[in-house]
Amino acid sequence: MRIILALIIALLPAACNHAPQACATGAPAIQTQLYFGLNKPTGGRVSAAEWQKFVSAEIAPRFPEGFTVLDGHGYWLGEQSKKLEAENSRVVIRLHHGSTADTAAIAAIIDKYKSAFQQEAVMRAEYPVCAAF
Repeated sequence: MRIILALIIALLPAACNHAPQACATGAPAIQTQLYFGLNKPTGGRVSAAEWQKFVSAEIAPRFPEGFTVLDGHGYWLGEQSKKLEAENSRVVIRLHHGSTADTAAIAAIIDKYKSAFQQEAVMRAEYPVCAAF
């Protein structure tokens, strides 16, 4: 399942490079949602202090225009257990114009989180939206 999820995540940027044709209000933009699982594969969880340090060091400098963080609780079918697994998470939402710099910043955040907390993946979802900045 995680391999399939990783493949879907890898293909998302190519599939989602379309902004709305016209906006009644605002302007075309991209909404990116990043889902950060908080369980560590070696046991334990990413603590509130560890998460805040990551936000301050890795996310805030790359998204100086702003972003939103939501608490989440996700479910997925475990590959080995074949049972429904549950995990607390953080969801980061960012509205942007889809520039090369935006894409690079998002990729860097994902890579840093995976490295810092030994994660297999950070789920990324992108949508064309109309937004007033």
